[in-house]
Amino acid sequence: MSNTIVTCDVTVGEHTLRVNRAGEGNAETILFLHGSGPGATGMSNFAGTIEALSDTYDCLVVDQVGWGDSSHPENTPPGSRLRQNVAACLGLLDELGLERVHLVGNSLGGALALHLLVRAPERFGKAVLMGAAGAGNASTPQPAIMRLITFYDDPTARSMAELISFMLYDPTLFGDRLDAIAEERLAVAIRPEVERSHRQTFAMAPGAGPGLPEIALKRITNDVLLVHGREDVMVPPEGSEWFVRRIPNARLYLMPQCGHWAQIEQADRFQAVTRAFLAGAL
Repeated sequence: MSNTIVTCDVTVGEHTLRVNRAGEGNAETILFLHGSGPGATGMSNFAGTIEALSDTYDCLVVDQVGWGDSSHPENTPPGSRLRQNVAACLGLLDELGLERVHLVGNSLGGALALHLLVRAPERFGKAVLMGAAGAGNASTPQPAIMRLITFYDDPTARSMAELISFMLYDPTLFGDRLDAIAEERLAVAIRPEVERSHRQTFAMAPGAGPGLPEIALKRITNDVLLVHGREDVMVPPEGSEWFVRRIPNARLYLMPQCGHWAQIEQADRFQAVTRAFLAGAL
């Protein structure tokens, strides 16, 4: 099958989703769910991953509602973004005629994946979650996460470069490309509708968050792989340790010398582990 990435917009109810697809026609499909940072998009999280995995899988990388080039509703009630995207993802599968897919979710995308498994387990096979948000042992947000949430207090290229460096164990990974990457991501982040959506996403009532009740997690029957960078300062690995003790068919893979972006910082290892897990060899 072709590894060429094809980009299109798909109407799902009242929203439009930007969809990047590679490997269409392969027997099994993966739906990739990105994280929540300012300027984040599906491809900023997963461009390298789908390029590698589309030789075997039909890979769908989506900008969720409220991010990138998908819809940015003017009025999203506080705390409702995840419910909005659960409905949008299920609607997308219906529009594309996909009965069952695997999930790969990063950070807030990991929390979204868990919500999808609870809402419609029959629509999903296995799930790979990296640095998943929403663990019940999280108290106050980590300082690095607060810098992400409050990014628009100082929306500059310097602040974006600093935020990207927090995602990594080794900030030199991008070398002299870091400033260019920060500028590219900033150009998306400062779009008025993107800033509005970011503020809506994090306008939660005190104590609210993306987590699920423990009883819901214990009812998940899908196989789940929790991948976590050992040096993740955005979402500490204790979060995945908490999840793995509550999701019946979960297992944990801890990556040394790795921060929040396992799929980028440890790309080869992440791709190998994902292939093994989806193939039933892990």
